[in-house]
Amino acid sequence: MIIELLEKTRSYRRFDESVGITDEQMRTIASAIRLCPSAANLQRVRVKIVNNDLQNQKVFDTLAFAAYLKDWHGPEQGERPTAYAVLASVSTPDVNLAIDIGIAAEAMLLAAREMGIGGCIFRSFDPKRIADVIGNAEVTPVIVIAFGHPAEQVVIDEVKDGNIRYYRDAKDVHHVPKLSLDELLL
Repeated sequence: MIIELLEKTRSYRRFDESVGITDEQMRTIASAIRLCPSAANLQRVRVKIVNNDLQNQKVFDTLAFAAYLKDWHGPEQGERPTAYAVLASVSTPDVNLAIDIGIAAEAMLLAAREMGIGGCIFRSFDPKRIADVIGNAEVTPVIVIAFGHPAEQVVIDEVKDGNIRYYRDAKDVHHVPKLSLDELLL
């Protein structure tokens, strides 16, 4: 059921690096974009799959991890992502493109999670260095999605006192506060 899949599709930030992701798995994840709706069916989203140690390191070095976790600067060696997807645009960014990118990213995360792979979307990256990884001056990088086999527990909590900041508890469990359904409904 889609709701169960959504519950498991969290922003994972620590992965088991000993378990890789195949090129075929990444192609399957990327194929989800083809099935997504897009504004005026313009299909402006492109994806660069990064799935080798050298390129993975280049992408990893450009990312800023988990702004709310001030004492944590990202995953240690052994818990880093094992693949990435850079979502880029073939046109000037606008509000419709932002929506299309969001739809494409969520579709990829759902496809990945169905295979037991987790992911995390990044907007905090060095665009010039990511553009070098893409190697195509005709596209503009918009987001990076890190992928790997999750090596952390992420749980959903209800927002308390308006605090939406995610956090890690004493047992290193990652908590993500979410509004209740009643708070969402107008």
